[in-house]
Amino acid sequence: MSRFTPPTPRSRRLGRELRKLRDAKGLTLDDAAKLVRCSPSRLSRIESGEIKPRPGDVMELLVAYGHPIDSEPGASLLVLTRDLKESGWWQRLGALSNRYATFIAYEEEAAELYNFEPTLVPGLLQTERYAREVVAVGRETDGEAIQQLVRARLTRQEVLHRKPKPLRLHAIISEAALCVDVGGPEVMRGQLAHLVELAKLPNVTLQVLRFAAGAHLAASGGLQILTFDKNEPALGYLETLAGELFLEAPRDISRLHQVYDHLRTLAVSPAESVKLIKERAKNA
Repeated sequence: MSRFTPPTPRSRRLGRELRKLRDAKGLTLDDAAKLVRCSPSRLSRIESGEIKPRPGDVMELLVAYGHPIDSEPGASLLVLTRDLKESGWWQRLGALSNRYATFIAYEEEAAELYNFEPTLVPGLLQTERYAREVVAVGRETDGEAIQQLVRARLTRQEVLHRKPKPLRLHAIISEAALCVDVGGPEVMRGQLAHLVELAKLPNVTLQVLRFAAGAHLAASGGLQILTFDKNEPALGYLETLAGELFLEAPRDISRLHQVYDHLRTLAVSPAESVKLIKERAKNA
């Protein structure tokens, strides 16, 4: 069995289904590991989605749990296992941190994304020139890393146009993001015009949180919530000075939704937001 980096909703879904079959059989991790001649820790990582098993490995587990490989649920699990063999584009970019690559893997499969940014335009909505200015900060002497990070950011944006189901994005942008001068007036005018165009997409909703809204629950930083089809648990993602954090506990996700709903109530309507962005573009 080989490592699967990073985990994705599909790899976690496979792991959950295999664990259900093991539990239904009344086997502990140690018991099941002995049946298929692997370590309990390796089997645990398969069940958590951290390892991508080969079809043959899943066949062994199905047999050990008493499930034929040519009928359900075995047949569907084998199809899912074969799908996992395809590597994501983000795995070929060495400049990406493991956690950022993991986030991209989840974003690729997400159905919906709720995003609040306190000072910058969200990555999915950035122009190439704006993105280059943002990722270059602190990396001015590493042109290759900058190029890879810009490429990653632009490639990520394809989820907004994928078929048949584009990502549904709801983004709340602080008014500060419209005022912070990134790259100079020309870059900012292009970025603001880009926001206006993206707001026309049926799957993109933009709201601006004005300075006049005052203090709010997300004053300490931005947040993202990803939701998925097929009953996959939602995922929270926070970027901090100490690194990226993933939140999965239902209580944490519920809290993030509460904060996001609070921000959505304080922000101006999508129509008012577009009007505000257009006005700001004229003065940039």
